Amino acid sequence: MIKTIEQEEKTGYKILWYSETESTNDLAHAAVSKNEPNGTVFVADSQTKGRGQRNNTWESEPSKNLTFSIILYPAFLKVEEQFLLSKAISVAIVDLLNEYGLPAKIKWPNDIYAGDKKITGILIENSIIGNHLASSVIGVGLNVNQRIFVSDAPNPTSIAIELEKEFDRKTLLKRLLFLFEKRYKALASHSCETLEKDYFSYLYRNDGFYLYASGKNKFNAKIAGISNIGELLLETENGKQRKFGFKEITFVI
Repeated sequence: MIKTIEQEEKTGYKILWYSETESTNDLAHAAVSKNEPNGTVFVADSQTKGRGQRNNTWESEPSKNLTFSIILYPAFLKVEEQFLLSKAISVAIVDLLNEYGLPAKIKWPNDIYAGDKKITGILIENSIIGNHLASSVIGVGLNVNQRIFVSDAPNPTSIAIELEKEFDRKTLLKRLLFLFEKRYKALASHSCETLEKDYFSYLYRNDGFYLYASGKNKFNAKIAGISNIGELLLETENGKQRKFGFKEITFVI
């Protein structure tokens, strides 16, 4: 059931707010098939089948957090540039949390961390025509006011836990959409230099050597950069650089 429908004048996003749905990403995909407008946002107080990366479920206490999906048609991006979308939404979320006085970092590729605890998960699903993106659905789970987590997720936290007070979810969402729009417009105009710089500066553990695991092997390394297609570049203590794709490397926390 749709709870509210509203147009946010400052961002131009059409926001559809549901009391309950299975998955906002599923709603967004169905809307893409009907050519719903660019920037349509589906929000749910409760998701019964919300999902995260690696086919994990996303724990979210009803009416406590922000779980939403954004429809985009970024035809200006080539397939090999699709990780720029991940950078744009990740950086926008860190921008938001920093504005509220909560220092946050991006744990590659796009988890958002407060200290060593996860506060946001992002799931991006793209469709492709030729060598360009046809459509994208950006799903976000931002922990806002939840204080007790019961799943086996290893290290969850929320804004309320970190800042010791609760926040209005609608206000947070509108501000986040505004900040994301600025980053997205920069992509559309192919002005990516600031985004690239900010993404690296926001990276979790970008300040020295830390322990990583690849398969059964553990080693110390520092983040040397991110490749154009989103691979993590690590430099080991002996100066050797190695590239890792998603699921090929684990941060040992």
